[in-house]
Parts: sequence; C-alpha cells; structure tokens
Amino acid sequence: MTSMTMVEIGAIEHELRQLWSESAEKAPDGQAVIRALTLNLLACTHDAEHADRMTDAIQQLTASHPSRAILALLQPDAPEPRLDGFVQANCLLSRRGTPQVCGEQITLDARGSAVQQVVSLILALLVPDLPVVLWINNPDPFAEPLLARLRSVVDRVIVNSQAFAQPTSAFVQMAELERAVSSGGLALHTFAISDLTWASLTPWRELTAQFFDTRPLLPHLRRIDHVTITYQVPSGADNPVAGLLLAGWLASCLDWMPLEDAFSLEPDLIRFYLRRPAVGVGTGAIRLVTLDLRPVEAASGATPGLLALHLEALDGVTASFRVERAETPGYALTTATIAGMEPISRLARCEEPSLADLLAAELRLRHRDQTFSDALRVAGLLAARLRRDM
Repeated sequence: MTSMTMVEIGAIEHELRQLWSESAEKAPDGQAVIRALTLNLLACTHDAEHADRMTDAIQQLTASHPSRAILALLQPDAPEPRLDGFVQANCLLSRRGTPQVCGEQITLDARGSAVQQVVSLILALLVPDLPVVLWINNPDPFAEPLLARLRSVVDRVIVNSQAFAQPTSAFVQMAELERAVSSGGLALHTFAISDLTWASLTPWRELTAQFFDTRPLLPHLRRIDHVTITYQVPSGADNPVAGLLLAGWLASCLDWMPLEDAFSLEPDLIRFYLRRPAVGVGTGAIRLVTLDLRPVEAASGATPGLLALHLEALDGVTASFRVERAETPGYALTTATIAGMEPISRLARCEEPSLADLLAAELRLRHRDQTFSDALRVAGLLAARLRRDM
C-alpha cells in the first residue's frame, strides 16, 4: 500500500510525520502501524523509467528491509532548474490482528542546476545510526558525482555490471576499486561493493557446488582442465561480465591463476589460459586450464545471462559436469558424466530472481562479501587482458 504526496522540499520531515499519523488513523480495526526502519537506502538514477522500476522494487523490499528510501532522479541536462519532493509510506498488507509494517520513501526529482542541491538534502534526511546503502542505477556508476560526494557516509554501494555502458572498462574499474577499499588503501571512509549480476549467479554457483557434495565426485574438482561458459547477449552487444564473474569464482576457489598474455579473442569465443596445481605429481607441479567464454546472440525478448557451464577433467579418469538452462522456464538441467559410470542427470529449480530478490540478497550482508571480493579480483585480471584487445 502506498500513497505519494508532493511536498515542499523544506517540509519533507514534517510531511513524513503527518503521513505516519494519517496512516495510523486509517488503519482498519485499530490495527497497529509499525514504522520499522532498518537502513537508509539511497537510490540514484538519471532515467524516469528506471525510477519507476526502482520504486516498485523498494516497495517489495518492505517485507524484508523496511527502510527510509531516498530516490534521487537526477536530470542535470534539463534546461530549467527544478527540484520537487514527494513522500510516501510503503506498507505491507498484513493479516487481521497483526501489526502493519511500513517503510517510507522520499523521491527527489532534480533537474538542471538544482541537481547540485540533492546531496545536502540527502545528508539532512538520513536517519542517524542506521546503515547507509547507495544503489546506483546508471550505465557508468563509478563516474556518478553522487558517489564521490557521499562516499564518506556510505556503507555499501550496489551496482549492476550487466548494465554497464562500457562493460570491460567499468568492470576493471570496479575490481580496482574493490581491491582498494578492501585493503584499506583509500584514505576516506571505505564501503563494500555489491553487484546485482553477482547476486543473480547464486543459483548457478549452488548447482555447480552440489556436484561435489558427494564423496565419489569430489576428487574430480581439483582435476578440472577445461571450462566453457556460454551466455546470451543482446543483438549487437557483448557484455561478458556474468561469464567473467563465474570464471573468477571458480578460479578463486580452486587456486587458478591467469597466465599473463595467454589469451585469444575470436568473434564467437574468448579464450583464457590459467594455471592450476597439478594433482598427484609432486609439490609445485602445475597444469594448464583452458577457459572459454562463448557469447550467443539472444532471441528477441530473451533475458541476457548465462546459458550453460561445462567443466571437464581430462587427465586420468575423464569427467564432465554440466549445468544448462532447461527448456522449462525456471529450471536447469545438471549432468555429471564420469568414465565408466552411467551419467547422472537431474532437473533442478533455477528461477530468475526479481530485482527486489537481488537487492534483498545484497542487503542481507552485514559485512564485505569475501567470496565476491575474491571472485572479482580474478575476474578483474581477466577483464584487464580482454580490455587491451577490444
């Protein structure tokens, strides 16, 4: 349940108090209305359609993360300066006799030179002693002026690498920034970085890890020699970041290191070479791992993202592990094939998470996601090699 009201900028806090008072009065059957704020969620975009989608996601987040959300729609190129404010309560429909939990949203619509006033407004509207999360929804998030001006108060920055305008360059920049903030290399207050593309890979990572939960298959994990990651991209574009992140996760978990300048780029194939510890041949021995990223043009209306992951162990006993999107929407087919054994296949749930689901997963994190940080470190090395050749 929402009710948006336009207000004078200087009266936002007053209008919020009035809004809560009216919400309590209108609650049916004397039902209690709980103003449950768990964080400050700052959302930034330059696109009105994005702002609408962000508002929908923020409303859905009330179930798990009721917040003071401040949505900044910034249009600095507008010819006339203008700054409008709107307030609304985001309330969940609850069962009879149970309290109604609500969060709140302040929307700042800034145009032209009025964009310069937004940071001071945001700082004045933050709820003290609550975490501050900045969600940037634009194609070049690390060049966003709001990030530079708010970094001293922000605890987490959320981006979506799948939407980067310059995917490889921005991805390398994200990896370098994550390395700097995780090492304490920045003098200012440091923040954690979250990537919604990484969050979307969780079902794929879980299904891959499940192959090796059984003792008979576990020994093959350290013997992987060849990885093929197939992903679909929009017509005329190629954003390999989902494949890079999945490859970075595998490499960081299995102690693989990219080889310098061991890389090839073809129209339908990106190939990297990495080294891994050899198994059963003495300390310090290494083997080569071939990593292939294969882009496939998406059909009209199809969602960009992963199509298949194929792991192969070729030395000694051959083994193959494959996860691929099934024809049935919301499912993936997993297949393990070991020499001398019958293939093991199963159909597993692998739903596409909604935007609100992805945000909720990242907001549950209280500290830096070390698994993501490690994966991004290796993926950034791969992306840096790719950037030099594109």
